[in-house]
Amino acid sequence: MRARSRYDVLVVRDTIEVVDRDEGEGVLFWDCTARQRRRMAEALIRDLDRLSPEEFLYEWAVAEPRQFD
Repeated sequence: MRARSRYDVLVVRDTIEVVDRDEGEGVLFWDCTARQRRRMAEALIRDLDRLSPEEFLYEWAVAEPRQFD
């Protein structure tokens, strides 16, 4: 099972939120600059297809927008 089947990535202005489809609640949230938002959203989407739901949360729980400057 891939993370894409469990999570949605919502990008609104300068925020990114990962929402659990089953619970309907946000599990991860970041405030970003426009540049960070674009790069971070691309990386999140790649990982949704690459990782299991557990691996995805483990990897992204420690992510910071400044890593995507």
